[in-house]
Amino acid sequence: MSNHVYIITGASSGLGAEISRQLLLEENNVFCLSRTENDDIIRQASGYRYKFYSIDLTHVENVYLILQEIIATIDSSKIDSITLINNAASVSPIKDIQYCTQDEIMANIQLNLTTPIMLTSSFIRLTSEWEVKRRIVNISSGSAQYPAQSMSLYCSAKSALNMFSRCVGLEQDGVPNAVQVFAVDPGMMDTEMQKTARDSVFQLSEFFSKQKLEGNLTDPAHVASKILTLINSLVIKNGDIHHV
Repeated sequence: MSNHVYIITGASSGLGAEISRQLLLEENNVFCLSRTENDDIIRQASGYRYKFYSIDLTHVENVYLILQEIIATIDSSKIDSITLINNAASVSPIKDIQYCTQDEIMANIQLNLTTPIMLTSSFIRLTSEWEVKRRIVNISSGSAQYPAQSMSLYCSAKSALNMFSRCVGLEQDGVPNAVQVFAVDPGMMDTEMQKTARDSVFQLSEFFSKQKLEGNLTDPAHVASKILTLINSLVIKNGDIHHV
């Protein structure tokens, strides 16, 4: 059994689910945070190395309490590393900003930006006395670099997440037993988020449909494998933004 612990948000589908599956195959200890549980992962996992927490990550007031509960169950003297993967995200609402409701705006920013920030802050603080390797991986997007009509919330939140990763990376430089913090742009994958973009009526829907038709979308399992290889590499610098 592995002595490595992973905490993953948005782990019930897409990239998060694939990362969870591959980690469990290597007998890592995996904590999954999502609104719904993935039945395939339940069948694959053994209870002693997998725990699911049902949480709506747009409700940021619950984030610290859940992470505190998870950390309290871990004996740091018996593990070699702990990694937080901030993967949960939503591209909705896809419409011009003046048509977005207050609730839609708040939910998007809370899930895509506020929750990763709060989890990062809490993770660093709650594990500050641990003498193990600590890592935080923020899943970004190509949308962080390219402005898009009707996607202002998603693009802005992902761009801010990249800058946040850079800033925290600088904060950790030179700190004893520093937390390794970096972001990863996984590229365009064949996920439900891509389907949402294809099915929406906006300027780029044809572009996203073309990527699917031309076979330009990557299998999330392949991306998950690349990300896990990157996490365990020795070349990562704090605050880096990597592209898969």
